Amino acid sequence: MYCIDKLIHPDIFQGKNKKKHYFEGWYFRISDSKAEHTYAIIPGISIGRWDTHAFIQILDENHKVYYYHYDICDFEFNENKFEIMIGKNYFSKSRIRLNLVSNDLSLQGDLYFCNIMEYPRSIFRPGVMGPFLYDPCMECYHDIINIQHDITGHLKISGNKVDFTGGIGYIEKNWGSSMPKTWIWCQSNHFHPDNVSLSINIGKVPMCCGSFIGFIGMFRYKDRIFMFTTYSGARISKLFHSDHKLRITLKDCRFRLDVSITYAEGGNIMAPMKGQMSRSIKESIDAVVKVRFSDRSGNILYEGIGTNCGLEIVE
Repeated sequence: MYCIDKLIHPDIFQGKNKKKHYFEGWYFRISDSKAEHTYAIIPGISIGRWDTHAFIQILDENHKVYYYHYDICDFEFNENKFEIMIGKNYFSKSRIRLNLVSNDLSLQGDLYFCNIMEYPRSIFRPGVMGPFLYDPCMECYHDIINIQHDITGHLKISGNKVDFTGGIGYIEKNWGSSMPKTWIWCQSNHFHPDNVSLSINIGKVPMCCGSFIGFIGMFRYKDRIFMFTTYSGARISKLFHSDHKLRITLKDCRFRLDVSITYAEGGNIMAPMKGQMSRSIKESIDAVVKVRFSDRSGNILYEGIGTNCGLEIVE
């Protein structure tokens, strides 16, 4: 049944019966083999007070943003698995097909995803939010679908053929009524030549009696995934932001994760408030992140630099 399937498979469309103040968006990051062409592709729906529509939002490596507006009737979804269509564009965890044509930017073609590393799930941890995913009163929900995947295929970008074969990608999603009032998000898979992924999400979570700072930190080194989260008892021991630099330290009883990010200004993408895509925020997809992962005794288990890092800092 759809109501049960969407709880245990948060990647599928969650908003079948939503009538107002609701958004849902999937975030695809794609890079070619040399990381010269990087795009963030965000398909989704917006159900606001004044406007209801489907959309596809594009952010390119030059921080230019393109917003393709569709009638809500152009949005279709599969109730049993993650599979959506917006007009002639198709999205799933293993493939995207783009047919976006405008005077500013055209993207056309098929990309296929293989060697997919999905986030591991269970009844007690259906997604990266853990038990919070079952809370029906959350303002915003977040999940990682593909931690990393390889890409084959090409896109025709404003008339130029670009081969993405040998590149890598990432998929996550957000849904609810509004994004948090303030948040920090970063993600990178580009720690060449190391097989490493990093994703950190920190946000101010409202409650009936106030708010709290919730966070999800995921560090993957080879085949192991290390989580630093609010619900697992981890803590943020350092958070510093100034002059296009960000430093974060996450700790639990076993490990420590030190992250230092340097970034440029970024592009203005649209984000939801009460379902309506009416909030402009900055996102960069070319930040540089330094990572140090160590155990409780201070022994360094990994140290490296990631490029093509996605970053949002909303204060």
